[in-house]
Amino acid sequence: MFRFVLGALVGGLAVWYWGEEIREYAESRTMGVRRSAANMIRTVGKKAEDVLDTTKEQTRAASRSGQDAMHSS
Repeated sequence: MFRFVLGALVGGLAVWYWGEEIREYAESRTMGVRRSAANMIRTVGKKAEDVLDTTKEQTRAASRSGQDAMHSS
């Protein structure tokens, strides 16, 4: 139990002392991953937008076709 408490204290002191350096290191190492994720999200968003636009047009065309059929009857 003593070793666990001592390890927790030493770990806490290390993070307090080197916390900023650890944070900067982690940010610099994950920059590429975050950029890649942001690009992927943008790509998926653009494709979803395109699908929605296509669906809107198809719905409008079907609605117009249905209205034309009702008016011609």
